[in-house]
Amino acid sequence: MRFKLLIAALLTAAFTTLAQAQADSWPTRPVKLIVNVAAGGGTDIIARILADQLNKQLPNRVIVENIGGGGGTIAAKTVARTEPDGYTLLFVGPGHASQPYMHKVPPYDPINDFAPVSLITKFPLVFTVRPEIPATTLQEFIALLKADPGKYTFGSSGVGGNSHMPVELFMDLAKVKMVHVPYRGGSQSSAALLGGQIDLIIDGLAPQLANIADGRVKILGVTTKERTPFLPNVPAMSEVLPGYQFPMWMGIFAPVKTPKAIIDKLTQEIHVAIQSPAVRKRYDDLKIESVGSTSEQFDTFFREQLKFNRDIIEHANLQLEN
Repeated sequence: MRFKLLIAALLTAAFTTLAQAQADSWPTRPVKLIVNVAAGGGTDIIARILADQLNKQLPNRVIVENIGGGGGTIAAKTVARTEPDGYTLLFVGPGHASQPYMHKVPPYDPINDFAPVSLITKFPLVFTVRPEIPATTLQEFIALLKADPGKYTFGSSGVGGNSHMPVELFMDLAKVKMVHVPYRGGSQSSAALLGGQIDLIIDGLAPQLANIADGRVKILGVTTKERTPFLPNVPAMSEVLPGYQFPMWMGIFAPVKTPKAIIDKLTQEIHVAIQSPAVRKRYDDLKIESVGSTSEQFDTFFREQLKFNRDIIEHANLQLEN
């Protein structure tokens, strides 16, 4: 028995030493940061700002690769199947916490397929309609929807994605119906709104700043619990729909068996990058909050988001057939 315990202890020490050696040498080749939406939208911009700074800190490049489609599931499944060595990471938002509950057969297991690395940012979303819509307040827009159920359309970056779920929550609380038109990314749904092809999107504030300034869109509310200092005159949607809030966030995951020593090194490098003056200024300019959490903090936050999204999906009966 003592011999077996000794062998087990020696093996554990050997694995620990190996994992630490891998972490100490990481990265010895380029790191892929897989973004789960098409290039050009807010998620992509936030990821590239972080990657630019990490490129200045690390001896090998961080390469951003966009894999859109499937509401983010294609990217998630791609990363889940990769070698858990710290060289392929997943950059996602709230849709990553909703997709497992959108399908009868979940496309991935959010807990058992991924290891949380760091919560990168949090920021408000804006309730955005095309300027021709005859409503200047959220109350007036709700009245339009109730007068013509199913007449108006909304776009998103994909079914169950970052811009789909907050509209579903809105429709549930407001007791209205709209037609969903999914796209492959936020930039495409925004272009459709500007082109008059759809009536509404809920989007990040930063991608819509120029459109707001030029009067190409109307903002009827923000999704944060309270008004945002970035748009102090725009009401929080909870002022009209009590209890409404949809936290927007971006975070990084690794394949689940990635060594803890590498996760810790990743977290440390990300924290340094997030706290750098260059990144903080660029994120401030985009009206988003820099976070850079530990993996443990992100794990707690993410499990809360899983429950939050599951409750929305179950209450609105949104589950897809496949």
